[in-house]
Amino acid sequence: MINVETALNIARARPVTRKYLTIAGAVKQPGTVCVPVGCTYAQAIELCGGATASDPVVLVGGAMMGTFSERLDQPITKTTGGLIVLDRSHPLVGRYARDWTAIKRIGASCCDQCGFCTFYCPRYLLGHPIEPAKAMRSLGFNLVGEGNVIGTLFCCECNLCTMVACPEDLDPKNVCVKNKRDLIAAGRKWEVQADPDRARLHLENRRVPIARLIRKLGLHIFRNEGPLIQKTVEPKRVVLPLKQHAGAPAQAVVRSGDSVRAGDVIARPARGALGAVIHASISGTVTDVNGSVVIES
Repeated sequence: MINVETALNIARARPVTRKYLTIAGAVKQPGTVCVPVGCTYAQAIELCGGATASDPVVLVGGAMMGTFSERLDQPITKTTGGLIVLDRSHPLVGRYARDWTAIKRIGASCCDQCGFCTFYCPRYLLGHPIEPAKAMRSLGFNLVGEGNVIGTLFCCECNLCTMVACPEDLDPKNVCVKNKRDLIAAGRKWEVQADPDRARLHLENRRVPIARLIRKLGLHIFRNEGPLIQKTVEPKRVVLPLKQHAGAPAQAVVRSGDSVRAGDVIARPARGALGAVIHASISGTVTDVNGSVVIES
């Protein structure tokens, strides 16, 4: 499965130097823009009339599976899917900004093991051996430290358990993710065979209506639209991270002081490594190579 922009880039068969992304939420004119890779969140937001929030922050990539950033000077990469601009006081920001210490403490003290997070889990409903409710027990109940028996390696991080299912506003998704990361770091694998044929019943009764989800997330106060905005930005400076894709980080093939043209290769994977080639998105001079390639025109 690939998205529309990926299909377009394949059809064009040319370097990816520009990125389509939707800007939504607290902006004057929600829309879809096309900007050079490496320009900032703030520059893209300005194409939509700027933020209407007094203290704007962004969710990068979506309300359910995105990441939180309070820095609008961050660079847009080839995998930036969109920006939801919110005021820092918005309830979603509080959810995303909560650190692990708070997630663990609140989860251990308030989880009543109702099981709703498991009943809504799409991987559980497909028959995979994951039960977020049992992951919550690892915080302070009878499964403390027993990460490998609760199937968290099967978590797809969709966030339905946290954002929709849990009546206590706890965070089973991040508990599963923390558990999964710990297992991967320890080199542990799932020790029981999954049974995909053991799909759960009542799938029709466990669907999540999009309109209800938007309201529950507190996003109903914004316009749900994203028309293509023809204007773009021509930045004088771009920052191109060497790690902005799946696989190994790219290695720079340019040095500070080199002149490049838009479309030139500036970084590529090491020999034998899986990764992606990175191209200059503007013409100019390389001014820094340290985790990112900075180009100024």
